[in-house]
Amino acid sequence: MQQEDQLLIDRLKNGDGTALTFLVGKYRTKAISTALRMVKDKMLAEEVVQDSFSKVYRNIKSFNGESSFSTWFFRIVYTTSLNYLQRQRRMPLIETFSEDETGEFTEPSVFTKLTSEEIETAIQSELKLMSPLYAVVIDLFYVQECTYDEIVAITGMPLGTVKTRLNRGRSILKNALLQQHSELVSEHTDMKLLGSIS
Repeated sequence: MQQEDQLLIDRLKNGDGTALTFLVGKYRTKAISTALRMVKDKMLAEEVVQDSFSKVYRNIKSFNGESSFSTWFFRIVYTTSLNYLQRQRRMPLIETFSEDETGEFTEPSVFTKLTSEEIETAIQSELKLMSPLYAVVIDLFYVQECTYDEIVAITGMPLGTVKTRLNRGRSILKNALLQQHSELVSEHTDMKLLGSIS
């Protein structure tokens, strides 16, 4: 755990409420990003995050340091987002995956022809439409830069499910990029080749 986080947690456990202000300043933006991938509404995401920080304040003494504070906190954001979806009856369908769907993703070489700005624009646009099941894993992996193990701890998903949802999410993004930049598709006259890059 980062030393700065530990000092703030110790202060919070001792009743220093100002320590929470510093934690909010450090994690709020990323927490809103994660919540937004799930609830799909900026104001609702902000409400989720505010609720999550309130839970941190109420439950900080139960934090035992077995994981990093960020992992513990994003677990709260994730479960709070799920609770909001359940209350609104907007829970996505739960899928089952076969073992052969969990292989590693290979980035299509055609993506190297796009600028980072083009890729970022397409990703942000598609994440708004993507199912929360995929979007939250994409966000945790790329935006929060979580490891597989951290995503497992945050979401409670099995490792194979995390890898599969990450792969499927990236496949959705790949298809969106190809559709938005049709000139890349025209370079591959053999459509079977497109299937081989997923």
